[in-house]
This record gives sequence, C-alpha cells and structure tokens, in this order.
Amino acid sequence: MTSSENSNLSRRTLLRTTAAAGAGAAATVIHPGVASAAPATPATDDPHRPSAGTQQKGRIPTPAEYFGTPIGTDGFLAQWHSMVPYFQLIAERSDRVTYEEIGKTTRGNPYILLTISSPKNLARLDELVATNARLADPRGLSEADAKKLATQGKPFYYAQAGIHSTEVGNSQAAIEWAYRLATEQSDYIEKILDNLVILLQPCQNPDGIVLVNDYFAATAGTAYSRTYPDLYNKYTGHDDNRDWIMLTQVESKYNVAILNKYRPQVFQDSHGASSGSPRLFTPPYLSPYDPNIDTILVQQTDTVGLAMQRGMTAAGMKGNGWGSEYDYWSPSRQYCVYHGSARILTEAAAAANLAYPQVGTKPLGQQTTDINFIEPYDSNTWTLRNIVDWVSQAFYSGLETVAYDTYNWLFNTYRVGVKAVTRTSPYAYVIPAGQRDPQAVLDALEIFHLGAVEIHQAQAAFTADGKQYPAGSYIIHLQQPYAGFAKTLLEVQDYPQLLQYPGGPPQRPYDTTAQTLPMLLGFQADLVTTSFPADTKLLSSVRPPAVVTPPAPPSTGAYAIGPESYGVFRIVAALQKQNIPTFRAAAAFTDNGRTFAAGTFLVPPSRAAQQLLEAQSKATGIPVSALRAVPSVAGVQLKPGTRIGLLKPPDNMPSGWLMWTFEQYGVDYSVVAASDYADLAGRYDAIVMPEGVSKNSIVNGLNPKNYPPDWAWAFGVGTTGWNQLHDFVTGGGTLVTFGSGTATAQSLFDLPIASTLPGGSSSDFYCPGSLLSQEFDAQNPVAWGVPADNPVWFVSDDAYRVTDTSTYPVEVVAKYPDSGNQLRSGWLIGGENLDGAVNGLAWTIGDGYVVTFGNEIGFRTWNRSEQRVLFNAAYYGPSTKLTADRFRRLGQ
Repeated sequence: MTSSENSNLSRRTLLRTTAAAGAGAAATVIHPGVASAAPATPATDDPHRPSAGTQQKGRIPTPAEYFGTPIGTDGFLAQWHSMVPYFQLIAERSDRVTYEEIGKTTRGNPYILLTISSPKNLARLDELVATNARLADPRGLSEADAKKLATQGKPFYYAQAGIHSTEVGNSQAAIEWAYRLATEQSDYIEKILDNLVILLQPCQNPDGIVLVNDYFAATAGTAYSRTYPDLYNKYTGHDDNRDWIMLTQVESKYNVAILNKYRPQVFQDSHGASSGSPRLFTPPYLSPYDPNIDTILVQQTDTVGLAMQRGMTAAGMKGNGWGSEYDYWSPSRQYCVYHGSARILTEAAAAANLAYPQVGTKPLGQQTTDINFIEPYDSNTWTLRNIVDWVSQAFYSGLETVAYDTYNWLFNTYRVGVKAVTRTSPYAYVIPAGQRDPQAVLDALEIFHLGAVEIHQAQAAFTADGKQYPAGSYIIHLQQPYAGFAKTLLEVQDYPQLLQYPGGPPQRPYDTTAQTLPMLLGFQADLVTTSFPADTKLLSSVRPPAVVTPPAPPSTGAYAIGPESYGVFRIVAALQKQNIPTFRAAAAFTDNGRTFAAGTFLVPPSRAAQQLLEAQSKATGIPVSALRAVPSVAGVQLKPGTRIGLLKPPDNMPSGWLMWTFEQYGVDYSVVAASDYADLAGRYDAIVMPEGVSKNSIVNGLNPKNYPPDWAWAFGVGTTGWNQLHDFVTGGGTLVTFGSGTATAQSLFDLPIASTLPGGSSSDFYCPGSLLSQEFDAQNPVAWGVPADNPVWFVSDDAYRVTDTSTYPVEVVAKYPDSGNQLRSGWLIGGENLDGAVNGLAWTIGDGYVVTFGNEIGFRTWNRSEQRVLFNAAYYGPSTKLTADRFRRLGQ
C-alpha cells in the first residue's frame, strides 16, 4: 500500500506549495521580506464556506490587530503576558485548537501546549493518542493489526519554540502559526489538519521569554543594552535543553511528559544560531549518530530536514544549509529520539540586537556553494521578519512531509517498536541491591522511570551470566520500547575519532561525548548478555530502599552516617538548619565489629537529632547507625550554620547549576554581590568559584553605563574587591575553585602550578566532554567518601603539575594515573599528557584554605559522585579541627 493511498491529501495540492518561485499565480510562496510568511493556496470559491479568519465562536483578531504591531516588525517582540491570552482566545474561538496549561514553570509562569487539528480529529483525540501508544509498544500486536491502525490513526507533529530565549524568532513565528492553522479556510491547511495532530508549544522556556522580551521592552529608548544579561532560566540558562537525560528541571519534566503521552512521530526543536550562520540549518546532521537511535528514525530525520530545505529553495529563500556543526549523538539534547520521534533541529541565523536588522557591507554568510549549501544568501540585510518567514516555511514543509505520508509514518512507529522489543542481545542491565550509595541508585531509577523505561525488581535471589544477585536488585530488560534510552545512559561510550580530513584535526562534536550514568553518579550496573530466569515485579513507582532507624545510642555514643553517598549532604544541610552539632571522623574506626570510613558523620544523641535523622534516612534510603562509643580518632566539628557564598557572574551556567544543587540540598548559600566584598568574612565562611569566573568578571563585571541600577550586584568591584577576596582567604576563609576558576585562583594567589597539556593544536590533546580515570586520596578530607578510582568529568579543562612545594603547604587530593589509558568513556586524544598530572589540590594560604580542581566537578549536576568534593571542602575549611581526645568528647 502506498503512502498516497492513505494520505487523503492531494498530490497536486502539496506539489504546488513547494513549486519553484515564479511558477505562476497558482502557487503562493514565501519571499524574503513579505509580511505574511506562509505557503498558501488560493481560497475556495465555495460561497458557503466561512471567509478566512472567521469561526462560529467569534472572529479571531489577526496577530497585528491583537498586538498592535505586525509580528516580525523591527524592534518589536511580543511578550508572554500578551501571548498567553492570545493563545487562549484562539482556542476559545476556534474548533481546531485546544489550549492546555501543563503546569507552572520554575518562576511560576504558565507552561502551555496547543493541540491543533481538524475538529473531527480533536473529537477523537483520545483514540488517536491510544493508537499511537499501541503502535509504539507492539508487544502482542500483529503486523496486520498494526497496518490497520496505521490507516486509522493520525501522526503527531510536535513543534517547540523558545527554549533559548535570546533566539527570539521562533516564538514570534509560533504566534502566526497558531493563527493561520486556526483560521485559514484553504484546501492546503484543511488537508494538513485532517491528516495531522499538531502539538504546538510556543515557548518551552516561558521564564526566559518573560525575562528577555520584557527586558527588551523595558530598555527601549534608553542607552542600556537591549539583551537581558543573565541566565534566562533560573538555573540552567542555555543548558536548559541539556537536561533531557538528568531531567532535573520542572520544564524538562513537562516536556518529557508530553512526549511520553502523545508519542509524536516528529519533534521539531526550533532554535537560533549566530548571525553568520546559514540563514536556516536543518538536518541531515553531521556524523556520528548514537547507535542507540533507531536507523529508521535517522532516515526519517533526514527526510524531513531535506524537505524543509527543498521548500525554502522552491520559495526562493537562499542561504540555507544542512550537514554542518550539529551531530546526532548527545542524548542530553534529544530525549525524543529514544522514544520514537525524529528530532528536527532548526537553527535560524540571528538578527542584530535581538530584533533589529543585521546589515553588512556585502551579502551575509557563506558565499560559496556546496552540496549541503546550495545557494548563498544574496542580500546584505537580515531581519526579524526574515527569521519568521524562513522558520515558517520550514515548519509548513515539515508538516507537509508527514501529512502526505501518514501511513508510513504511523507504520514506521510500529517497525521501530518491533525492533526494540525483539532485541536478542544484550539482554538486560542489572543494578545490584545493597550498593554503597543508595542515592545514586535512586536518582538513576527516577531518571529511567520518568523516561518511560520499565524497571523490574527481583523478589528473590537469582543468577545471571554466572553471577549471583540478591533479592531487591533491579533489572532493566532491553526488550522494551524505550530500552535505547536506558542503554545509552548505562553503557560506556566509544565516540568515533572523526577527523576533519585524513591526518587533520578532530572534527568537533557539537556537545559532550559521554553520559555513562554509573560513572557519573557512582553505582554499579552490570550488562547481561543472555536471558536468565528471575522472579520479578514491574515497578509502578520508584522509592528509596527501606531503612530501619536504630535505637538511640547511649550518652557515650553517637549517631553515625557514612560518607559513601553524595545524598548525605542533604542530611548535613538539614542538621545545619536546625543547629544540631555535627562532627566528622578524620580516620576509619570500628564499632561493634563494623568498620566506618574516614569522613563518617557523627551526631550526638538528642531528641531533635533522632527525629531529623529518622525522617531524612527514610526519605533518602541512606542508613543511620548508632555507635556505642565515640572513637578516639582525630576529627572536625562542622561550623554551625556554615555560610557559603557563590561567585556568579551574569549568564554563568556552572553557577546556575550550583544554585539548583544547593537549593535541592537545602544548603545555606547566597550569591556574592559586589556590595559584599567590603565584608566577605562577615558574610561567608566559604566561597565557591566555579568554571567561567575570571578576574575580569570580578574586577570589571557589568558596565554600569550599559545596565540599570538593578544590576549593581554584578557591577565590577575593581582591584580593591580583588584584593579583598585575597584577604578573605588569607584571613581564614575557604575558597573552592574548579575548571577555569582554578586559573583565576592561580592569578589571585600566584599558585605554583603549571599546565601539563600542550597548547595549540587539538590534534595533540582533545577532550570535548568525557569521563577520565582518576586516583583519589580517600583519606584526605576533600575526598572523604569518594571511591579511590572515581572517574572525573573533563570538558576542555586543564591538568597540572606543582612547580614548587615550598610556596604554600599543599596536598594532592586527586591525580591522573601515572600511566595507562586515561579514557573511561567518550573521546580523548593525547591522553598521555595526563599521565601523573594532578587535578585536585588542597592549599593552606595564610590562615585560609583553598581547594582547586582543574576539571569541572560541578558539570550540569551530572557528575554527582565527584561533586561531593565541593561539599567536603566547603564544610571542612571552616570547621573546627579536633584532637582525638577532643573528638572522643565531641568537642567538649
């Protein structure tokens, strides 16, 4: 059966929308600069059909009428507080559109979804959703029944805009998309709506559009910069679509809930690029693609992307490209592809200053042709209206491609599912029960559960691949629809070494190359190649492992919590909030035949401590023990109410992720403001300097001439403030740095370290986001609780050698092995340059304490097992150091 037999959309109608420009009056195409961007067909001559823009429920005003200015006008950006009511109005007056508020965003803005289709399809939406679900999970579904469902169902096309809020054109275009689909009475639009269900999300990051567009409007007519200077998501900024594996943000969870419910065949992810980029990028992507993406989806991605390219070329829109810069590898940006949707990334070139014309002295962008760049752009001007036109043409071409081939898109959903559920090898991953870090296991299971992965739990002990596993172990079978999501997160990545040309420099991946959860979080997951019998239960929810609270210890003893779980710092933060005394043992000890590791937390018995620890232990699954006697070992007492400062330059994503982490853990922290430098010691006990903090961002900061007084917290503090930060440390403060923040600390204190990595060519050393080998000194307070061979995250970072041990007392906390393969997962060139290099160092500088790491110990909340060194250092530095005798008496 051919696609045309089932599409119900005439070939003639579709072809005339993509005919070459100038083919005649029968084809209306988009041309650069026109006000109404959309391929359209002539209106019907049927006198009984309502005219365009009218509905029985009341006329819908055009965007220009509603907003008072045409969309795409230079210097105008519609704002979210006006856009949401407009979408509501469209849904109220159109029988083609439904409006749904999925929930509230991080900052409390509405997160919305428009479902757009013919009235007939919307009336049977539940049935269509069920059909998609049945095709996506073909277990028990015959091929004949699947073919029947493919003739009865409708593909779902999910278009999302505005996740990156300074990429303003897509959300503006979505206003016109919603209006046109709701009102146009043409064969072209009506046939698309008959054949598709369109899920339109005008803005995936509403908080950002509020911040960026409102700031743009508020600074109109002033000398201030028009671009919002800080993160346009409270925590993640531009990383907000790098969260689609960890799923930490509420917006990420809403997005995957939509994908899991509707199982769209296509997910159009609409973005913006730099002003010098192709006018619009679409797939096909560069190599490589993650082998866990089904090959049918890879081909379908290419199909839609090239259809978009064809549509723009036919419409006379030049300067577009594919097969450059963006690859199909990193799952953190493309949850959808492991759940049956082709990801169609579009990237529109930016205009000037968000919404003003980009004007050059010659035609903009690349001016040489190539097979993936057919026609150079031939104008020296690029406007917001151009962006709206280009992305609109691509959007409608994408719709056409699926609407004209409904049967194959639906039946291919079944084919993809069959391939997934009939996998023969490997068979499963087993996550053994009773691991050292229950928080790591719980976090991983929650990710899989949110990702629609089926998790079974063993009800009795079993054997797999010759290894015995206890009852309570978790099993993720790989014969299930979305096994690819689990597999890509659990396995070791072997990124192919691609070069720009034979013998040339590496072809840069667009994003990171590794995402191995067991290494990032610190748990064990065993790959089992062959089938095995086990008595299991399918989990409907994920909970912490059951723990038993011990009886209260005697007055000579204490409660004990091991340092093995990074989740223990949630408990520590709660103890700090209630001002409950908390201690740490500086050496291993035994009690009642059990050995406790260095760094074990001890809490004196009290009613308040008992209640808090019991609640926290049950919430985290982290066990609490009762010691009969406090050991006679050296230790520390944490400073009550330890105050942590975070150096956060505007638009610094590493500090944003730390904000999220600190708030999730309940840490007492605040962002260091420019006004704080005069009394840093009076406000903070420890300060964290993450990746991206430079001397310039501290000394110069934001220019007061360019930003309103509201931004005074981020203005420069000058050399006086720079010296005050130095004095904060030498006077007894603690400073924790990582990534490029370590180079800043080196400048501040003249640290005697030198990079071991070669400069210049990436052919000599290259690590674009991978997991590398590491040796931690678990006896050092900074590494308490960290496994001795815990991998570390490295993304264009640095490694060092100490050039002088007499300048400051210094201890090596973590280093790369002296020899061997440094790569654990991902891609690494020139790993021998890391041999024996140091990474983590603990310095005594004056009366202060400085901990430096060359790598990013706080990368996007991913490497949580490693990230505990940050907490260790921040709490240890300000703590009171106790002799064995004083520790035995718990500081008394």
